[in-house]
Formats: sequence, C-alpha cells, structure tokens
Amino acid sequence: MKLTINETLKACRRAKGLTQEEVAAHLGISYQAISKWERGDGYPDITMLPTLAAYFQITVDELLGTAGLADRKDYDAINQCWAEQHRLAKETSDDALHRKNAALMRSALKRWPNDALLLVQLSTTLERLDGTDTEKEANLRESVMLQEQILRGEDSEVRSATLYNICFAYERLGEHEKALEAAEKLPNLYKSRENAMVLLHKGKEKRTHAQGALAPLAYCIELHLSALAETDTAGDWDRKLEQIHKILAE
Repeated sequence: MKLTINETLKACRRAKGLTQEEVAAHLGISYQAISKWERGDGYPDITMLPTLAAYFQITVDELLGTAGLADRKDYDAINQCWAEQHRLAKETSDDALHRKNAALMRSALKRWPNDALLLVQLSTTLERLDGTDTEKEANLRESVMLQEQILRGEDSEVRSATLYNICFAYERLGEHEKALEAAEKLPNLYKSRENAMVLLHKGKEKRTHAQGALAPLAYCIELHLSALAETDTAGDWDRKLEQIHKILAE
C-alpha cells in the first residue's frame, strides 16, 4: 500500500498559506524534517502523526492517504453485495432480496450522495419491488425521480443508459408524451460507440470491434424487423429476419 503523506502534507500546508519554516516552528521541529517528508524521502515518526493531523484538522487516515482506500473497499463490497442479491432475486423471484437491496442502496447513498451507480441500482430495485398497485406506482415514480437526478449529473455513460431506461418508466406510468420526449434525446444508431470504434481502429483491433458489434447489431435488426412484421404482414419480414440471422451467425 502506497502512503501519500508527502502529498497530503504539502497540499494542507499550501492550503493554509504557510511555509515549511512556519509549520516547523508551530510544531517545534526543524523545517528540514518537513522538507524531507514533503519530498517523500522519509515519514514522520508514528508519535508525530496525531499532532500533524490535529494541526491540519484532518484525520490520521486522511494524513496517511488511506481513508480513500477504505472508502473504496467498502463501496466495492456494497456494490458486490447488491449485484449478488439482485442476481438471486431474479433467479428466485424473492421480493425480500429486492427489499434488502433497496435498504442497502438507501444506506449507501447517505454515505455517497448523488453517486450515479448507486442511484441506478436503487432505481432498478424499486421497479422490481412487489406490492399493491398503489405501492408499485409509488416505487415507479420514485425510480423516475432518481433517474431524473442521474440525468442532471455528469456521468455521461450512466446518463445515456438512464435516458433509455426512463423512456419505459414513463410509458409504464401512462406518460406517453414524456416517454417520447426522452426517446428523442437519445443518440441515433449512426453515431454510436460501436460505429466510431470500428471506424477509428485498424488491423486486429478493427476486426475485434467489428465482431463485438455483431451482437448489438443483431439485436437492432431483430427489433426493427419484428416491428415491421407486426405492422406490415405483406412484407414477409419474418423470413427476411431469419435469413439475416443466418448471415450474422456465419
């Protein structure tokens, strides 16, 4: 584990507008010691850590640079727990697991407010909760509220996925115009990640990305040809779809 005490000391000192000499004088140590610590050529004695932390008004963990690591470990463990319970709930249709996940995400969001992944996972869970029609509608409306919060954030990939999902949440609430309005904001098929990667790469990488794009391409073709088959029985779209599936499989 890499300690970042040198960077923390330097950042805290500069934030207070102090020189190394001033910090040293306040703490009763030599400025050469402060200089050495900030360069990363050595660490303060363990007995100095509480004094330094108190002086800069931070915790010892923050001074050592380990607070973030502990937070990240907790964050990853919480998300792993959610994913496992979500998988089991889908396999067993166990509503109790979804409720556990909802409580887990609400608790996590108190610690990491506005985190896009946590908001997505709470939204997803709420839409799967069982209950009366009134309860289901309330959960769905809360899910929409969370998704709208995500759309106001800065995580572009999560925002894009959320914008797609919220179309169908609005539709389920009977708000068709809002569903269409959200759908209009989605990127078109031409300017997709898959198309850009295929156009930008060369050689083996181009081939890898082209092969990777076949699955979403097949999904898109099936979706649109199936829609045509529903609305245009004279077009023989089912047969055409079967032919395209064979070509893609080859």
